[in-house]
Amino acid sequence: MKTRALGLVVGFLAKAALGATETGTQLEWSANTAVGHTDNVTRVESDTVGQTIASVGGTIELVREGSRVNATLRGDGNFLSYLDDAYDDEFLGSGTADIRVGLVGDALTWSLDDTFGQTTTDSFEAATPDNRGNVNVVSTGPDLRLPMGSATDLVVRGRYQDSSYESASNVDSHSWTGDAAVVRRVSPAVAWSLNTSARRVVYDDTGSSSYNEQEVFAKLEANGSRQTLTVDLGANFLDQGGQTDHTPLVRLNWTRRLTPSWSLAFDAGSEYLNAADQFAAGVAGVPDGTELGGTQDVILTDQAHRNDSAGIGLAFERPRTTLRLTSGANRERYPESDSLDRDTWSVGAEASRLLTPRLQALIETSYEKRDYIGSNEDDNTTIVAARLDWRLGKALFLGLEGGTERRSGKTDFSYDETIYRASLSYRPSGR
Repeated sequence: MKTRALGLVVGFLAKAALGATETGTQLEWSANTAVGHTDNVTRVESDTVGQTIASVGGTIELVREGSRVNATLRGDGNFLSYLDDAYDDEFLGSGTADIRVGLVGDALTWSLDDTFGQTTTDSFEAATPDNRGNVNVVSTGPDLRLPMGSATDLVVRGRYQDSSYESASNVDSHSWTGDAAVVRRVSPAVAWSLNTSARRVVYDDTGSSSYNEQEVFAKLEANGSRQTLTVDLGANFLDQGGQTDHTPLVRLNWTRRLTPSWSLAFDAGSEYLNAADQFAAGVAGVPDGTELGGTQDVILTDQAHRNDSAGIGLAFERPRTTLRLTSGANRERYPESDSLDRDTWSVGAEASRLLTPRLQALIETSYEKRDYIGSNEDDNTTIVAARLDWRLGKALFLGLEGGTERRSGKTDFSYDETIYRASLSYRPSGR
C-alpha cells in the first residue's frame, strides 16, 4: 500500500510553515481524546455485540500563501482502540494536501495533490473495521501558461496520478492526463475558456480493463461579491472494454449570498468517473469545504461509469445560531455491467445554538435511500445525533454526544446502533 505520499506532503508543509516569515501562514489545529460505547459494534440485525471504544486524535488546517509556494493541508483523524477486543485497533480519518510551486513565476508551476481516507470494501454491507480499507490518491505535474494577448492565455497542463487501495488491489491504477485550454478574461471577475482533455487509465492488475477518456467543453467562471459560478458544458467520451460510449458533459457549481445571514449552494454534473474520482470528491466534504468526508461509499471496480448528480444546500449563520439544510441525488450507470447500477438520494439538517457563552448545543439528522437497480434491492439509513460542547477554559472543551443509526430495506442485512461518547479536546483557536 503506497500511503507514504501524504506523510511527505505533511512534512513539507510543516517545514514550509515553520520557515515562512515573509509569507502568510495560517494554522489551526486541535487534539482530542474520547471514550464511548456502542450497543452494536458489528452492525448486525441479531446477536449484537456491545463495545467500549477509546480514541485519541485531532484535526489540522494549514494554509500557506507565498511568493513561490502556495499550500493547503487539511486533516481529521483518530486512533481507535476496541477495549473489549471486538476488532483490532485502527486509524480512521481523512486528509487532503495541495501544493503549488512557482518554477517561473505564474508562467510555469508544479502541483502536488494528495487525498487520503477510507472506503467500504463491499458497498452492499455496513461500514465496519472488517469492511473498509485505506485509500490514497496522489497526482503531480506541471501547468504552463502562455500569454496570447492582453486578456487571452493558452494553458497546458499535465498530470500523473497513482491510486492505491488497501483492500482492493485489483483497482490500483496509475493514469496520465493532458489538458489544453484557451482562456479569455472578459473582466476581472469573469472568464471563459475552450478546453480539451485526454486521459489514459491503466490498472496494475492485468485482468482489469484499462481505458481512455476524452473531454471537450466550454467553461464559464464568474466571481462576484455575492456569488460565484462555474459552468462546464461539452461532451465526454469513454473507450473501455472494446466499446466507445459518450455522454453530455455538465459540471455546475453556484453559490449565492442571499442575505448577510442566508447563503445558497447548488451543484450538478453529468460525466464519466472512476472509483478514484468518486473517492477524492467524497473526501472533499461539503461544498463549502468546512468538513472532511467520512468512510466513502464507493463501488470498488475497474469500470468507469456515467455519474449524474445534483445537490443543494441552504445555510443560515448568525453569531449564536447556525442552520444547514442539504439534499442530494446521484445516479450511477456502468456501460459494461448494469448489475452495479444504483441510484441514491439524501436529505439532511443540522442546527447549532450557543446556549450560554460556554455551552453550545448541536443536533443533526439525515436520511439516505439507495436503490440497487441491477439486483432489484434497496435500503435506507436514518441517523439522528445530538451533542453538547462545554468550554472549560480558554482552549479546553468537554463534549457529550449520543445518536442512533438505523439501516433497513430489501438488502441482506439491517441493523440498529446507538452510540454514546464523552470527549475532551484542546483547541488553541478557541473554536
